[in-house]
Amino acid sequence: MNNKHPIPVLIGCLILTVLSPGCAMMGGAGKSDAGDGGVNSAFHGAYYRAQVAKIKGNDEGAKEALLSCLDSDPESAVIHFELARLERSAGQWSAALAAAEQAVLFDQDNPWYRREVAEIGIELGDLDKADAALEWLLNNKPEDDIAAQMLLDLRIAQGDLRGALDVVDVLEREWGPDPEWDFERHRLHMSVGDIEAGLEDLQRLQQDFPDVVEAPIQRARILQSMQREQEAEAVISEALNRNNNGRLHLEWASLLTQRGDTDGARTHVRLAFASNEVPLAEKVNIAWSYVELAEIQQELQEEARGLAALLMEAHPDAAEPYEIQAALLSASGDASGALEALETALDFNPNSPERWLDACQLAIDMKLWRNVDALSERAATLFPNLPVFPYFRGIAKIEVGDNRGAERQLKMARNLIVDRPSFESDVLTSLAQLAHDVGQHAESDAWYEQALTANPQNILALNNYAYYLAVRAEKLERAVECAARAVELSPGNANFEDTYAWVLHRSGDHEGALTWIELALFHEGDLPSANVLEHAGDILSAMGKVVEAQNRWQEALSAGGDPVRIQSKMAGE
Repeated sequence: MNNKHPIPVLIGCLILTVLSPGCAMMGGAGKSDAGDGGVNSAFHGAYYRAQVAKIKGNDEGAKEALLSCLDSDPESAVIHFELARLERSAGQWSAALAAAEQAVLFDQDNPWYRREVAEIGIELGDLDKADAALEWLLNNKPEDDIAAQMLLDLRIAQGDLRGALDVVDVLEREWGPDPEWDFERHRLHMSVGDIEAGLEDLQRLQQDFPDVVEAPIQRARILQSMQREQEAEAVISEALNRNNNGRLHLEWASLLTQRGDTDGARTHVRLAFASNEVPLAEKVNIAWSYVELAEIQQELQEEARGLAALLMEAHPDAAEPYEIQAALLSASGDASGALEALETALDFNPNSPERWLDACQLAIDMKLWRNVDALSERAATLFPNLPVFPYFRGIAKIEVGDNRGAERQLKMARNLIVDRPSFESDVLTSLAQLAHDVGQHAESDAWYEQALTANPQNILALNNYAYYLAVRAEKLERAVECAARAVELSPGNANFEDTYAWVLHRSGDHEGALTWIELALFHEGDLPSANVLEHAGDILSAMGKVVEAQNRWQEALSAGGDPVRIQSKMAGE
């Protein structure tokens, strides 16, 4: 509850009385001592001490001084009021109420004293006393809308519907006609379950304020919830005849959809989308629902595209319509068009990191690495604390051959990562790959170890690290451990099975290697890759199965393997 009230003017006048003899006396403090020119010096001296004590935060001293004021003038309303405030701040609510009632007793026309009684009464649970004080304010100070709202809330909480409606009537007389009063009556009737009265309130509001479309919309929804569909449709139809508001078209579309008339509903949805009365956010939500449905129901794709076009026409400078268009183009296979639409959306509103991520991902999918670099650079400027954008830049720079720039961006990304071990592991894996590509094997191994410390289940790191160690015939025990973990985490993956087979082969376990290479060939299907076939030949050769090895190498050649290397093996070189 707000306990801050302006200090009544009369208090200020008393303060000035101490400082300036020209201020009039008040509050019953006019009893004078002989020879003092009619001024009660004892009262005003005590009152001055009270104000000084209050300023210094000395509430006890202020209270003592105020009680001295009452010794001089026990009927001073302002002193009782100030005592009430002090007791209230100290949590002495009963004493505060007694003091506030004394203030009212000695000055019954002061609204601040009445408000004080009301607020303390509410705090103490003496709601009858609070109601009486607030009703006095309503009748005598109807312009005090705060007190009126307190009374309204109090009566609503007590279930006093008639009393609450009386408050609304007074407010309407004081402030003039306003849809707010009809809505308040509607809420009151609905709160006690008087639905018909609530509907009548909305109907009256619709007649008096035809531009307030919330009334027919709310009325139609209530009727719809009561299975009075025809009445609901009649309400919206009548409202549309008087006001062609887009929100009414949207509500009409909802009613038609529930009836099963989807074609009619689409017509009204289009009219709503062309309207400025419907908020863009609401249109966007509807458009996205059409986009999602269009992924399942192909016949809705044209409708979704039409809604996106209407959005762009009605909101030519908004980003969201172009974002929706991008989703539709991407779903139809037009990745270039989707990226162009997203870039337009970013031109209109660059403050969405998700939109930048979508644009970068599209460019990555199309392997437009320079676009990825440019988009990520712009995004990183706007969102310097997000590690994903320097990560994208690092990947793009690897692809275009800028290894130094890639390393710088990837390290920057890693430094920005907080409590995201999987992402950190991905970044470290990229750094490991970069070091491997330039022949820095010790550094590459260190990065891979850090990547696996951050995320021991990083399958890409496990597989690649194991393979590179096997190729170099180094740390083969660690290579076997990593490759075994990879096939465990992703069973049936031919690439990982090939790595595991190769690692076992390099570590001398040719029998185990043969088992896993055959699994890899099985999982690759009818057209196994040249790399797996060549590895199969190598393993068979190491086991002394020369003819079978020759057959696999020949298949590897037919599958597009390196002829120089494979023919050299076939020749026994």
